[in-house]
Amino acid sequence: MHLNKKLFIVGIIGSVLCFAGDMLLGCFTPSKEFGNSIIFPPFSDDWANSSPYRFVVGGLFGVIALLLMFCGFYAIYREMITKKCKYSKLFIICAFVFVSVGTLYHCVFAMTAYIYNKLYNIQVLEAKLIAEQLFFVFIAVASLAAVAFAGLSVYLFFVTITGKFNNKKWLSIFNPLLIMLVLIILSKILPANKVITGVFAWGQQSLALFITFMIFMIYSVRYSHAENKKGS
Repeated sequence: MHLNKKLFIVGIIGSVLCFAGDMLLGCFTPSKEFGNSIIFPPFSDDWANSSPYRFVVGGLFGVIALLLMFCGFYAIYREMITKKCKYSKLFIICAFVFVSVGTLYHCVFAMTAYIYNKLYNIQVLEAKLIAEQLFFVFIAVASLAAVAFAGLSVYLFFVTITGKFNNKKWLSIFNPLLIMLVLIILSKILPANKVITGVFAWGQQSLALFITFMIFMIYSVRYSHAENKKGS
């Protein structure tokens, strides 16, 4: 089996696992209230009524998934090298930062949810406040993952729209950032409930990467097959 295909398959498995983790952490009834900041809403009261181990499993899924998804990014990077794309190292550096900081984010987020759940159930009235304060200590660091994700997405869009991938400019449509924007719009248009909020608001990034890795794997396999036919 072609090495890139193997890497893409591992990346796709990672995106599915990450989606499962996102559902465990975020598939709850959306809250319209706000806590310490209007940027981040307080944790849903549904979190308090769930098993705390749900957050432990969700966090572990996210950490393992991100490590697996790096293989998908590496497969795209390998394709960039064969196409002699300039500054391709920028892509893999952004991917490394995204995965590294993303693992920390998933750990902290899951830990915060677990603490909130435990404090709520022993009737600590300041449970939300304590959990939010813990989360906000790390949110600035987590923003690095968002910047890195935007950086690798913009670079990928540039190299595809300029025809570096065998002039297959249609690949630019399947850019993770563009797909995420579509999913964000859908999350705003569709009625708010725990399933829609979980899938389109919380699982948007893992879904976007699943689609991206899948499309680029199909491209990679078909292109290498065509090249083998030409060489034979």
